[in-house]
Amino acid sequence: MTERNDASRVSRPSRPRLRTAAFALPLLVLMALLTGARCYPPGTRVVIFMQGIYTSYDVTGTQPNGIEPHRFDTLKAAFVARGYEASSLLDFSYAGGTVDAAGGWRPAPYECALTDRTPADNLVPLEQMLADLRKKKPGAHFTLVGHSLGGYLAFLEGAREAARPEADMLGIDVVVTLDAPIKGISPDKKMIIDLLACDKTYLAGADIVAAKLDPATPDIRRDQSARLAAQGIRLATLGNTFDCLYNTGHCVPGGPFVDDGDTQFLSGQASVSLTYYIESPAFLSHDAIVADPAAVRDAVAFVGAP
Repeated sequence: MTERNDASRVSRPSRPRLRTAAFALPLLVLMALLTGARCYPPGTRVVIFMQGIYTSYDVTGTQPNGIEPHRFDTLKAAFVARGYEASSLLDFSYAGGTVDAAGGWRPAPYECALTDRTPADNLVPLEQMLADLRKKKPGAHFTLVGHSLGGYLAFLEGAREAARPEADMLGIDVVVTLDAPIKGISPDKKMIIDLLACDKTYLAGADIVAAKLDPATPDIRRDQSARLAAQGIRLATLGNTFDCLYNTGHCVPGGPFVDDGDTQFLSGQASVSLTYYIESPAFLSHDAIVADPAAVRDAVAFVGAP
């Protein structure tokens, strides 16, 4: 289906545009039910929130993002309003964590530099987290909600899950990405990354740039998305087309800059792909989606009941 170029919709941050079809928002739940979703007993869903590159975590939780006291506060509140227990809304830690005797998750603090690793290294603590939680709660099944690099990693982990033998599956059945560079990012975005205060190895960024430069990446993502769908793992790719990380020209005069806006979406491949145009100050544009009312509403609707 051809995407509509409806300027009246694009100009309003609270009204998202569906890239997959011109359905009304209430049909998101129906769409979720019609895309191979698995059935589980109520109260067994666990939502895991994954931060992006150069973020940190301490005893109080995720770092502020200029919009919320802690990243994902708004999303968590929306899930609680949907009927989720706060104990089922968990923070991923790049440093790992522990599961107590009652099955409660305790994420370990980490500094920003720890996020700057290869995907293989960053996915180790995520897979250990899922395995440890399943040992205490065998019936648990997991939704991964990732922002930026967290969304990129969430997608890659969903692809890994879809390729596992059934006996080795970790229980992932939903992946939601927010402003994630799923198809890679151009080298010119290093100037934006360099504005973030942290000691850098550029290992995470090098992998994402390599994905952008590899002509096989679109076919790889198409194949991975098909495998997710075949295994009943629902995928939603949500992104802000104003995000200055992808559309640097929105915030930095001059250029030239490569428009990487489309890297956030797998239109026609994900269960749902949604675009938003959320105008915000330049330094907030990459985080605006995690607290945007429309994006939060759509993410929670797509994940569904606890």
